[in-house]
Amino acid sequence: MLLHDLKKRVKQSSVYGVAVALLLSSATVLQAQMAGYPAPRVPDYKKAINATVADLMPIARVIARKPSRRMALSPGYGIQPGERALIVVSNQFDRRVLQAIEQAIIELGGKVDIMLTSADAPGRITGNRGYEEIRLMRLLGPRQSTFVRSGGVKGIVQANLDAGGPGYDIVINGSGGPNPRADYRWEYIPWVTADKFMFSMAGFPFEVQNRVDEMLWDTMIHGRTIHATDPEGTDMTWHWQPEFVSMLREHWPGYPMVKAGHLSAIPLFRSPETADANGVLAGTINHTGTFPHIKLTIEKNEIVKVEGGGEYGKRWREVLEDCKEKGIRFPGFPAPGCGWFEEAAIGTDPWRARDLEADIRLRAHSWERGRSGIIHWGLGVTQNFEYHEALTQWYRENSGKTKGGGSHRHIHTHFTTMDFTNEDGKTTRAIDKGRLTFLDDPEVRRIAAKYGDPDEILSEKWIPSFPGINAPGDYMKDYAADPYAYNHPMMEKLRQEVGWSPEIGGQLK
Repeated sequence: MLLHDLKKRVKQSSVYGVAVALLLSSATVLQAQMAGYPAPRVPDYKKAINATVADLMPIARVIARKPSRRMALSPGYGIQPGERALIVVSNQFDRRVLQAIEQAIIELGGKVDIMLTSADAPGRITGNRGYEEIRLMRLLGPRQSTFVRSGGVKGIVQANLDAGGPGYDIVINGSGGPNPRADYRWEYIPWVTADKFMFSMAGFPFEVQNRVDEMLWDTMIHGRTIHATDPEGTDMTWHWQPEFVSMLREHWPGYPMVKAGHLSAIPLFRSPETADANGVLAGTINHTGTFPHIKLTIEKNEIVKVEGGGEYGKRWREVLEDCKEKGIRFPGFPAPGCGWFEEAAIGTDPWRARDLEADIRLRAHSWERGRSGIIHWGLGVTQNFEYHEALTQWYRENSGKTKGGGSHRHIHTHFTTMDFTNEDGKTTRAIDKGRLTFLDDPEVRRIAAKYGDPDEILSEKWIPSFPGINAPGDYMKDYAADPYAYNHPMMEKLRQEVGWSPEIGGQLK
């Protein structure tokens, strides 16, 4: 059951309970437009703006204790007494969050070295800038290390060993993509601002998180027919083949599930010969921003038509045409082309909220994709290179021959309904109008009750406003033709109300 007014406070003496009590906040509610769709909701961003290190410590203690599993969207550090940790973040990282994590590790008996790397302050953007994803998809975000991917950090660790140092049990660095392969644990630290830290899975009870992920994973791998619809125009059907699980094990070795918090209902970064998705995928948001409504027609797992999308649609069409003309067939894909359906990643984090800078900074919209029920659709040609050096070398030599390179592009849908039908004909609705249904499972609610009121713990902290779907208005006229023109005034008003400033938000130019 969805709650539309989160005003209760959880009072617990445990670490998790304190974190829950800290994070629960009142919600802003508007009248929904379409029956059954959840009304818009925002968390108390002002609490994050004014947070002290002491305020953030309960969350930091949770993340320091969570098991370390190399799950990019749900990291945990699993600190044991005597372990050494290296944290590498850019100089744009919120010092309050960094200090809280450092103290939590020390409280558990760990030792911490911290390195700040240089990074340019992110520049302001205006307008629908989703088209930037074509160019920026393979680049680091504006607040991450200037080192190329993980190579620079690995060099630091090796230099420590070469100089006779003790090395590190865990490296904490990065925010997205496959966790780097190493002889030590490598976990991400994506909370570059306090609002991301407070309104995300960082402080969410791990026992609840893990059970929800397990239920979704089990439903997904035992499903045979998958059907997804969305009021923005998505209507896709495909089949999960039994061999897909072994394909995942091959390309993501060592993972009990691939990957918690971001479970893909198609083999992640693959388009197997037997993949057979057909239908339409539509939306207005990706990693780098918004764009006018786009509609992709998919046949036998490949994009065959791109309609709308403004500049984003134009550039996507150019990439697909260029790749076909040059006849480049990327390894592991069925035929020449750069438009293969290879990701339908479902977020499982009910506490994740939109980045306060989502409409004024590139790549900020990538953060919200992890919220429970949101689907992060990826199409293109890419691979998990960490375990396959031959693939890495092939891409290094060939990806630059096409406009799009060896990458992929995204559409995020926020109000999807997704059904899985198994071989016995039983259908499980995993997502219902954007609500991840496993959050309402009786077992999950019993587990959540250990940490407070399950209604509050299992409610989404943030739900976006879409005219004609969950807010008054006409979807195409008032929103989809120019999403930025609708979102930006709302976000500006919100930032003003909570007291946000460029200095707090990462020193935007």
